[in-house]
Amino acid sequence: MLPVIAGVEGLVLTPRERELFARLQPAGYILFTRNIADYELTRELTDELRRLTTGPDAPIIAIDQEGGRVVRTAEIGVPLPSAAALAQAGSSHLIRQAACYNAACLHTLGVNTNFAPVLDLASPHANALPSRCWGADTQEVITNAGVWNRTSFARGMMTCGKHFPGMGAAECDPHHDLPVLHGTRESFLASAAMPFTALMPELPSLMIAHLLIPEIDAELPTSLSPALVQGFLRDQLGYEGVVFTDDLCMGAIAKRYAPAESAAMALRAGCDLPLICHDAVEHLEATAAAIEVLPADIIEAVQQRVARFRLHISTQLPMTFIEWNDYLKNVADFTASVPEVGAAPGSPVQEY
Repeated sequence: MLPVIAGVEGLVLTPRERELFARLQPAGYILFTRNIADYELTRELTDELRRLTTGPDAPIIAIDQEGGRVVRTAEIGVPLPSAAALAQAGSSHLIRQAACYNAACLHTLGVNTNFAPVLDLASPHANALPSRCWGADTQEVITNAGVWNRTSFARGMMTCGKHFPGMGAAECDPHHDLPVLHGTRESFLASAAMPFTALMPELPSLMIAHLLIPEIDAELPTSLSPALVQGFLRDQLGYEGVVFTDDLCMGAIAKRYAPAESAAMALRAGCDLPLICHDAVEHLEATAAAIEVLPADIIEAVQQRVARFRLHISTQLPMTFIEWNDYLKNVADFTASVPEVGAAPGSPVQEY
C-alpha cells in the first residue's frame, strides 16, 4: 500500500492511471466535480478503483461534500444546504436530514469517506471558509457538527474533522498561499481546537490545516510539522485515528515543496495519508520513491492506522434508476426549504 490519497483526472481512468494505481496501490482516491457527470458512470469509476485494489480491505474513496458551495454533485442534481445555512435554521432535525441525504448520494456513487465536517470557527476573513462553518462559537460548532457527524457515521459514511488545529482566523486562503496564525498550544485548546478535542472520540479521521504557527513551529507548515502533528495532536491529545493532510497541491505547500517531498515530510511529521489531488499521475512515482526510504517504524504505524480505518469502510449497492429519480426530487425539495446564507467570497475550493 502506498500511503497516499490520489486525485483522478476525469470521468474514466486513463491507461496510465490504471497502470500506476494497479502497481503502486494508493491507499485511496479523492473525487471532484471533474469526476462526476452521471451517477451510473461515477459508480463505474469507483467500482473500477475498488477492483484495482489488491488485498482484503477496500480502498478509501473520498470526496469533499460539505454542502453549500462545496458540493461536488451539483452537476448531477444533488445540491445540499451549507453548514452555515443549516446552523442558521437552528434545527437538529434538518441537520440529520441533510446528513442522511448526503450519505445516500455518496453511497450510490461508491464513495465511502467524506472530508467533513468542517470544525473551524467562522470568521469574516476571506480564507476559503465563509459559509462552510457550523458557527462562530465553539459550543455551536460542537453541537451542530456533532449531530451531522454522528448521523453520517450511523449511515455508514466515514467522516473527517477538518482543519486541525482550527484555521477560522486565517487571513488568507491556503489555496493561494500559507496563512500565518499566532497562538500557543494552550490558546488553541481554549478556543479554535476545542471542537476537535470535544468530537475527537467519535471522529475516525482528522485533516491537518496548512498554516504556519510560529509559536508551535516557526519553520514548517502545520501539515508537515512533527511538533504539531506528532507532538500536539498525537502525543499531547492522544489522537489515534487516521490523519490526512489537506491537498499538498495547494499554494500554501506547492509554492515551497514538490508533492513527493511534502508527502514524505507529512509522514515523518505523524500524518498517515497525504493528499495529492491534482496531476497525481505526474507525482506518484517520485512520491513512492521518497516514501520508500522512510524509516520502517513510521510506515508500520501508518499501515496499522490505515488498516483499522479501512476495516470500517462500508460499500453499499447504488440506488436503482427509479429510486435515484425519486431521491433527486426529495433532495431538491429539502435544499429549497433551507434558506441559504449570503454570498461568500470566491475560492478555488468551490471550483474543483
